[in-house]
Amino acid sequence: MDREIELSTSVSLRVRYSEVDRMGLLYHVNYLEYFELARSEWVRRFWLPYKEIEDRGYALVVLEAHIRFIRPAYYDDGLTVTATISDWGRSRIKFNYNIHRAGEGELICTGSTSHCFINSKTGRVIRMPDGLKEKLDGIESADRI
Repeated sequence: MDREIELSTSVSLRVRYSEVDRMGLLYHVNYLEYFELARSEWVRRFWLPYKEIEDRGYALVVLEAHIRFIRPAYYDDGLTVTATISDWGRSRIKFNYNIHRAGEGELICTGSTSHCFINSKTGRVIRMPDGLKEKLDGIESADRI
C-alpha cells in the first residue's frame, strides 16, 4: 500500500467489431464495460488487483450506474477512458468517467458508478479496508471532485 493515491487513471482501447450493433455504433452496454476497465486499472494501480482483494474476503458491488451519451463511438475508434475517484465514505466509493475519442479528444460519454464494500463470503456490507481508507482520507478535501 505504499503507492501514492491519484484521483484519476486512464486506459486506451479500440472498439472491436463484436461490440457494435447493426448500425455500426458501439452498443450501449459496452460503455459500462469500458468504465469497469478504467476502474479496475485505478484499483490495481493504487490499491490491489481485484483477485487479491477477493482473496482477502472483500468485494465491491455496484449500487448505481449512470451514463450520459454525447456522441457515438464506432467500430475501430480509438478511445481513452478515464476513471476518477470522486467520493468515498466508510463503506462506499464513487467513480466518475469520461470517454474521449483518441486523437481528437472529443468527449463522447460521461458517467458514474457507486459501489459498496461487502464481505465476499457473507454478502454483508462492511467498512472500507483501513489501508485504502487512510490513503483516500489523506487526500486534501480541496482535491476532491
